[in-house]
Amino acid sequence: MTFASDGSRNVNIAVIDDDASVRVSLKRLCEVLGFRTRTYASGAEFLASLDGQPPDLDCLLIDSHMPEMTGSELHHHLLASGVDIPTIVFTADDSPEAGAHYAPTGIVAYLQKPLGSESLVAAIERAIRLRH
Repeated sequence: MTFASDGSRNVNIAVIDDDASVRVSLKRLCEVLGFRTRTYASGAEFLASLDGQPPDLDCLLIDSHMPEMTGSELHHHLLASGVDIPTIVFTADDSPEAGAHYAPTGIVAYLQKPLGSESLVAAIERAIRLRH
């Protein structure tokens, strides 16, 4: 899949991570690929931004380990609310069991930090195909 750098694909992505440098770098990468990208410092901030409305998103990029609400808790909350957005989870935890609790929830990809551009782009492509 080739993405237009002018944003003509009208793909909306949200990046949720408590680390500002990760949010900025993921936002830049997504925008270079032509995606409209919004960032949030926490799951709670993301949920508050919805204001009770279903999100107009094609893909979520969520950090697994955040204070207050983990990526898993956010993902499960969205699913329980009837919101099913293709989701990519990333983590610095390299233990084999780190992603086990995501397996049955239908996430698109579980990626290890540091994120490689190729694996991230491939995961975003899968997410967009699932959404459309």
